[in-house]
Amino acid sequence: MRYLVFLAHACVLYLGCLRLAVAEPVAWQALRPLVAAAPVIQTPYASNDVPQAGQPVVVTFFASWCPPCTDEFKHLNALVDSGQYPRVQIIGINLHEDFGGVKNPGRMQRFLSHTTPGFPLVKGSEEMKLAFGNIDRIPTVVVYGASGDEVWRFVHKRGATKTHVTADELKKALTQAASN
Repeated sequence: MRYLVFLAHACVLYLGCLRLAVAEPVAWQALRPLVAAAPVIQTPYASNDVPQAGQPVVVTFFASWCPPCTDEFKHLNALVDSGQYPRVQIIGINLHEDFGGVKNPGRMQRFLSHTTPGFPLVKGSEEMKLAFGNIDRIPTVVVYGASGDEVWRFVHKRGATKTHVTADELKKALTQAASN
């Protein structure tokens, strides 16, 4: 009997922890100040404006050492270059850059030179990682509708054959974002 009581308590504790571990989606308006305060890596625009409320927003989490991130940037640039979504703002947040304790500032410069992102990039932080739902895999892409609510998310899963978002997937997500 004591074992069953222990097991019941363990299950309740485990389920409670699971509930806490599942992050509730946070609206873009609440995340915007955190992104606006982040150190800028690069911005291709005349100003350093972070996407405003009322505009769909695509946020990608990346690192310069991440091969799928390089591929994903091609699709994000294609979206920018298409001109189909002039009101959509895209922003890249650099996370896990020094993964494994390896610091290599030249690597970021090579990444920027190779990918030539047509959207702003900022340096992420632990606080930002947690605020966006405990981002622990890259690339991760989050699309917010004009209302600021999250409408779509892609997370690169370990061992998956699909490693990054495509322009077609982003277009579908942005169609959904437009109605949100």
